[in-house]
Amino acid sequence: MQWGKTSLSNRVFKGLLSLSLAGVTLTTSQVVTHAQDTSDQNLAEELAPKAASYGYYVDLYKNNVKTNLDPNINPGIGVFQNTFSNYWSGDGTRKNPTILDENVEKTAQITANVSADDALRSYLTDRRDSPYNVISGLGPYADEFIQKSDAHTNYTRLPSSPLPASDKGDDGNTTPWASEDSDLGPVVKLIDLTAKSNFSSSGTPKQYFKYIRPYRQSNQVKVPSVLADVFAAAPQDDYDFPSGHTTQGFEAGLSLAYIFPQRFQQLVTRSSEIGYDRVLVGRHSPLAVIGGRILGTAVTASVLNDPANKDLIDQAKSNIQSKLTADDANSQDSYGDYQKNLKAYTERLNYGFEPVGDTNQPMRVPKGAEVLLKTRFPYLSDLQRREVLYTTGISSGYPMTDDTEGWGRLNLFAAGNGFGNFLTNTTVNMDAKQGGFNANDTWKSDIGGRGGLTKQGTGSLTLLGNNAYQGDTVIEAGTVVAQNEHALGAGNLNIKAGTLQLSTKKVQVKGQYQESSSGTLETGTGQSLNVSGNAHLNGKLIVDGRQRPAHRQVIFKAARIQGKFKHVQLKGLAKNWHLSYDQHKVTLVKK
Repeated sequence: MQWGKTSLSNRVFKGLLSLSLAGVTLTTSQVVTHAQDTSDQNLAEELAPKAASYGYYVDLYKNNVKTNLDPNINPGIGVFQNTFSNYWSGDGTRKNPTILDENVEKTAQITANVSADDALRSYLTDRRDSPYNVISGLGPYADEFIQKSDAHTNYTRLPSSPLPASDKGDDGNTTPWASEDSDLGPVVKLIDLTAKSNFSSSGTPKQYFKYIRPYRQSNQVKVPSVLADVFAAAPQDDYDFPSGHTTQGFEAGLSLAYIFPQRFQQLVTRSSEIGYDRVLVGRHSPLAVIGGRILGTAVTASVLNDPANKDLIDQAKSNIQSKLTADDANSQDSYGDYQKNLKAYTERLNYGFEPVGDTNQPMRVPKGAEVLLKTRFPYLSDLQRREVLYTTGISSGYPMTDDTEGWGRLNLFAAGNGFGNFLTNTTVNMDAKQGGFNANDTWKSDIGGRGGLTKQGTGSLTLLGNNAYQGDTVIEAGTVVAQNEHALGAGNLNIKAGTLQLSTKKVQVKGQYQESSSGTLETGTGQSLNVSGNAHLNGKLIVDGRQRPAHRQVIFKAARIQGKFKHVQLKGLAKNWHLSYDQHKVTLVKK
């Protein structure tokens, strides 16, 4: 077959809308509809989970076994009752031929021209054990992980001739993908529990739906020649929906992301890419890999929520954080490009399908889904993590998005950037002594909503988004870093204690500015804070003068200024520099 280069977004994704995230325009077909902003007392009710016909996945996840084909009892099947069951029936009935035909057509388009890099990666994904496939998402930590987990694969390059029909891949070997007796034994055990248990398998829903693989539905779906004999020899009951590799990819990837959140978005991206790889080789259709994402996400949340697994989860987290320390700057990181990851993950949420249902349904967050963000945002409450998922989810109405609980609408990559909206006044308490994200974190989302932000604790929080939230920003302790002109939203700014640090040329305060005697404003030459309303100065000012200014520079402007900074530290500037005040501005002046 022809292995050329193509662009997934150019060939498949049509009619997309432009949204903005962290000040950067991105391409996406999702416009999420949320309920109105709410008060604290109503927030828990607003974010309460909605039960499906089987109940809640996290409560009944072990019911997904081969002997249980009742969608009202088995959540592994029931989670698709409002989605794939509306398009296809296990008796072969094409309930929605339009969607099914488009599903195969998209597969054909994606397989028509494949770059050399995609050809190698998708081949290896097909042959390797699924947990091994996610290791590359660790980037500079991957080699050390392989060494300390005794991970291995028999597939490292694209063969020069077709594999024999009898080749079973790593799954067909007796040696496991990694060793539970290795230095990273607890980590391997957790991944095996999540991705290798009977309840985590896609096999039962596959046998329920009996949906034929795309390469057997259309000769327009191109199979790589090196895998042609293997695919042809696959049993007829080797079905498409949901994708098993994708399911296991998310189970292993999200488990790793939980215990090693330093690579949260990169691992989420690689999990998604495993699904895309399955389409690239013609083995699965887009609907099948979306189904795998949904199933794998639900299973992982279930395992992480189960109290019976707490000791193992804690051991695995402690184990990987203590053993995985070699951040090799010279190693290749295929997932080091944030914008590339963002674009790819967003596109794969719905593979360019047009809406087929109501696009205005309020967002739903499944019971227990918040656990997936527990280590990514350790300083948030469970309710706040649900709010993050709620305000970053994708729109309803697209194929596979509208399961009753809401698993299909979760956007974990976007959730990794923090709140999409403040539904109420949000208090964040970060304890720097705990390290990690407690000490230093960055929210990249463009945050809206009627609520505001109160920063407590000794940690540092960077706001990178083009924010428009209506409430006030209150700093009571620690540091807030404004890294976008509109980072501080549309409300007032009150520095009661702690520090506001400017990290861009100009930062806007749309409302009033209040700085108490215990507050600090930290800026630099070449930077300014512009206040639309009035300002009351009473705290400390630190100016970093390493970038030499001209003879005078305005560093603070407001409609009207009252008071002065009580303590001023001009770092790196000679003694002939001082501050000049008038009613509207504070100027750094050289005598």
